[in-house]
Amino acid sequence: MHDLPSTRGPQQGASPTSARPGQESAPPTDERRSAANSLAARLTTLFWRQDEASKGKARLAFSRADVARLAFLVTIPVLCWVFYTTSSGMIDVMRREPGDWVGIIGTVIGTTALLTMLAATSWSLGADLGALIARQQFLGERVALKTAITGLVYVFVFSISAFFSFTYYYNNIFGLSSKRLAAQLQPMEIAAESLLPAQKYIEENYDAESQRIVSMPAMRAYLERIDALTRAAANAGPALRENARKAQEELQRVAAIAAQKTAADLADAQAARRQIAESEEKIAALDRTTAELEPIVKAKEEQIAALSATEREEEQLALDASKGLDNMGAACGPNCLSHRGKAEAARKRAATIRQTLSGPLSERAHAIKQRDLLEAALVTLRQQEESARAKRPAAIDAKIEPPPDLSAAIAALSQASIDIRVNPTTQRIREAKPACLLLLGATRETRSLPAAVPSDFSCEPQGRETLDLLAARDEVIGARAAFAQKCALDGELRNDMQAIVTRMRAGGDAASASAGVNEAKQRVDACVVSGKAAGLTEAQVQELLKRSDRFLQTRSLERNRFELAREAFLKLTPDATMALGVAIAQDAFMFVMKLLSEILKRETKARERAPLPSSMDLTDNDGEDWDTRVLKALLRRARPYHGAMSLLDVHVPEIEALPDEVRDNLSGLLNRLVRAGHAYVDRKGEYILDDRTLIEAEARLEAALKRQRLLAATVGAPGRFSALSGFAEDGDGVWRRGRGALARYILPSPPAPAIAAMESDD
Repeated sequence: MHDLPSTRGPQQGASPTSARPGQESAPPTDERRSAANSLAARLTTLFWRQDEASKGKARLAFSRADVARLAFLVTIPVLCWVFYTTSSGMIDVMRREPGDWVGIIGTVIGTTALLTMLAATSWSLGADLGALIARQQFLGERVALKTAITGLVYVFVFSISAFFSFTYYYNNIFGLSSKRLAAQLQPMEIAAESLLPAQKYIEENYDAESQRIVSMPAMRAYLERIDALTRAAANAGPALRENARKAQEELQRVAAIAAQKTAADLADAQAARRQIAESEEKIAALDRTTAELEPIVKAKEEQIAALSATEREEEQLALDASKGLDNMGAACGPNCLSHRGKAEAARKRAATIRQTLSGPLSERAHAIKQRDLLEAALVTLRQQEESARAKRPAAIDAKIEPPPDLSAAIAALSQASIDIRVNPTTQRIREAKPACLLLLGATRETRSLPAAVPSDFSCEPQGRETLDLLAARDEVIGARAAFAQKCALDGELRNDMQAIVTRMRAGGDAASASAGVNEAKQRVDACVVSGKAAGLTEAQVQELLKRSDRFLQTRSLERNRFELAREAFLKLTPDATMALGVAIAQDAFMFVMKLLSEILKRETKARERAPLPSSMDLTDNDGEDWDTRVLKALLRRARPYHGAMSLLDVHVPEIEALPDEVRDNLSGLLNRLVRAGHAYVDRKGEYILDDRTLIEAEARLEAALKRQRLLAATVGAPGRFSALSGFAEDGDGVWRRGRGALARYILPSPPAPAIAAMESDD
């Protein structure tokens, strides 16, 4: 918006005196000196009051406007700090590696662009809100719409800048102690992330398998039969109760016989075990005897072998000597006789040793024979022991005491039917069997056996597939117990996780934290894999393993700082709220300071003492020229409007009663002001003008009337004098005082005394 300057005083525009030919401008040194003096005056006015600065006093006294200016100067270092924090948060996104200069340059460019937009929107929005608070309306502008759009842009830019600053502050705050604490919580978090769903899946699969077993034809038939037995027994009379008592006694007799048989089997097993022990001791003694005789027999056999070799050698030498090979003739001479004597001595010695060896050989052979007999008997004894041991489970089953009476049997079998439908297991079927057999025998004796129950009913399900499912279910139950012991969050797993956390706390560095989390993940994955035996399907195992991998990817503290800050921002953790508050405070500082400076500046202007304007004749006079009448009509009919605006209605009778020349020129002037942006037309067709435009018009009218009065006093006749002839409009749209070249020749010039008087009055 361009303000039209006032025409009071010789400083406005290019006066006739300043436009005289031959006048030169001031030298450059004077201009620099003037600029320096102006800057010094501004600084002096900033820190000291204007009246005391002019007097040369050095007392520091800030006004509210001065405080606003100083506060605005503070925003410069704050903006530099915002640049640092925003770039520190943005560089995690822009830079791929520490030596990536392209990312650093991109960060600087992006931060500069972002903060430029933030500063511009903060400045504009602060000024607009200050104007709205002061109830000032800008000419030709929809302030509310402009403020709303600027506010949206500011919020968008501010949110980006604040988030990157938040990233910087959050990583600093989070790295103090929260990062270590969060790392120490992750072992149990990853366990809960995978094992809680695993336990849920195991329970769901177990229940589904229970329904499947119950829906099997053999299991349905079994449950229907025990239900029929229960109903028949409940509706039976005294005869059934008597038969039940007899059946109970029969069961007790069978149990007693089974117990006796079991005792006999146990006695046989114990006797066989004793015989086995004795035989093993004898075999050990025989082995020791054989081992002791073995070196004696071996030594004597070696001596006999050596003597036999000596005998054969000497016999051969004697034979050779008898044939004359010893060069002493072909007869048995001395050499021959000597060799035969040695051979005979060796033969006798060997015979003597054989006689002494016969005792140890006989003893060793007897020990070996006895050992072989005992080993054969030992095999038989062990078979007897195994047979007696195998008969013990049946005897134990026979020892199960039946219910004490029929009512207890009915209640037990009814509850067993309900329990088996909920959780069909082999153990529960065995627990229900005594009551079932009791009721079955009683109903069979009284011939009240239901038709749905066959006479050879064994009180157990008969289908092979059902029995296989029950056997597999027993294995699953054992695996579930092992899984609950090792992998429950309140079991051994918690102790393992506490040990991992202790090692992480002792390490105290990032490597220890990372190793601890990886170790916890391996422990959890092992539990998940072991859960397959407890009832997890292959698809569920893979899903849980992927869940733990995803936890490590999305919750690991080794991720980049930007991702950690984004996650904390979405969750609004305590560290995140603290960092967010600091980031918002620093990024909104410029906007707040601009708003406060606008409010303080306008408050100071409102408290300044307004000068009382001089009175002016605004009545319409037919003897005046049309331009003077146009300005008078403009000032006379413009009434104050809200803000620094005025309202002019051109459809009132007074305006319409003006001559056509005046009314047309008034409309033309208003249209030019609208085109220049100094006025606008509302929906009712009324003109809304800026008060500064009316003040400029008032100044021009006052100057024109003063010239007319002076000309009338000096020339003697008013003549036709244009009230606006002393003003020309430059190309920039600002009115300047001074006549054009054509106006100097057409319009009469006042004499020098009149010009001097006008300048002295101004």
